[in-house]
Amino acid sequence: MTTKHFRLRTSVLEPNENKSVPIGTIACVREYLEKLGLDRVFNDAKNRGHSLFPLVCAIISYRLTENFSVEGCGRWLESPEVRNELGIRGEVSHRMINRAVERAGEIMPEVLVHLRRGLFSTYDLEHTDVNIDTTSVAVYAKGTGLYDFGYSRDKRPDLRQVNFGAAELRDPINIPIDLSVDRGNASDSVQFVKIVDDIIGDLREDSMFVFDAGGDAKQVLDRITEKNMRYITRKRLNVTDDAWISRFDKDEAYCVDDEDGVYCQRKTFESSGRTVYLFYSEKLYRDKMAALDGRSWRCVEDAKDVMRRKKDGTLRISKTVMKRLRNPLISLNVGVRGKLLSSDVDSYKYVRGQLSNHREGFFKLECSRNLTPSEVFSIYRRRDAVEKLMDSLKNHIDLKPMRVWSENPVKGTLLLCFLAQVIVSMVRYEMPELRKRSTRFIIDSLQNLTVTYVYDRKQATRRIYSNFEALNSRILRDIVVVSGVHGG
Repeated sequence: MTTKHFRLRTSVLEPNENKSVPIGTIACVREYLEKLGLDRVFNDAKNRGHSLFPLVCAIISYRLTENFSVEGCGRWLESPEVRNELGIRGEVSHRMINRAVERAGEIMPEVLVHLRRGLFSTYDLEHTDVNIDTTSVAVYAKGTGLYDFGYSRDKRPDLRQVNFGAAELRDPINIPIDLSVDRGNASDSVQFVKIVDDIIGDLREDSMFVFDAGGDAKQVLDRITEKNMRYITRKRLNVTDDAWISRFDKDEAYCVDDEDGVYCQRKTFESSGRTVYLFYSEKLYRDKMAALDGRSWRCVEDAKDVMRRKKDGTLRISKTVMKRLRNPLISLNVGVRGKLLSSDVDSYKYVRGQLSNHREGFFKLECSRNLTPSEVFSIYRRRDAVEKLMDSLKNHIDLKPMRVWSENPVKGTLLLCFLAQVIVSMVRYEMPELRKRSTRFIIDSLQNLTVTYVYDRKQATRRIYSNFEALNSRILRDIVVVSGVHGG
């Protein structure tokens, strides 16, 4: 008997007109913006042409999915299936998208006011204490007065930047409630004053502001205390603190955290009631000294390399430096001298002593009230949530790079990214099991839920929902029921 062998053939894919749309992201964006009442705010801001709210939902949804550019968003909206899910009738031009972003920037203060009102009326919040932080984002343009050179948090001092700050409700809420935008060379204190002025009237009495040394300015602290609010801020260590540090004794200090070896001494000023706390952390000391050791050894190696190059005649000054100093009014004398020490270890010890400020392991906090060291330390340590918010805006919501060149589009872009982060933070707050999940994880899960438009030969349409997961089903459970969404 002859056995016939059949060879497996590769399936041939036949192109079709079926289209999949990230309905999970679109539904979530629309639902939470409507929950905050922002649909009315955006629609009232535009009377002619397409309504502004569907365009805002489109831009935010696109930013949470593909996020290339305004041009890319325009190509995305060329799909009638996408426009149908967003409730947009008719085609959308790139100019309309640009104008929507610009209009959002024009009404940013009004949007933020309604955002806070919506949050405070929607949720029975545990408190209205806030964390505040500022940062910057580098840009590749010169077009707007907001773009300027300044201290770059993106480590790009060669590029112009725009500064922005954010306030979020403190743990366990962690929902952003305010955004400020300022010139790239604006000081932190200027931004902090703007944020405090914006939100202080909406907070409950005796709320607490928590921020780092950037907000430690008299005009900021006075605005807070004048409204009977509280604050905790980090203070920069200065020369007058060195005497206190030299007398610091762990045996006489209050033990705040035995595991990390955190100790504290405090001073209270009876006239104002404010209290200054000097903390010493053994863990922080070890980290600082490890960094100092590495830097000291690098200095030793760099010095040896310079002296070796001086000896063999290969030491040269940068051509850039010479070009800038090629001026008849400027004379340049360059000399290299090295300290003669017996060994590399002696050189390392000398460098280490010169680089150390003898404050390693110490930091200082100030509170407007006389709280216990444990309370102040715990509250300030949880301030890192607002730093994670800034990182999420830049790297998960993908704020960078900025692709706009005038003031209102800059503000509009930042506002729409901010609203995207607000939506993710609201999802986390409503579902405690997601508190430890990253922004990217939540975005990806929402994006996975799609609706596919299936066309048959007669162009009849079926809508099939797919990629349900435990997470996106949990987030969208009410929306799914209302919309009558079924599928697998």
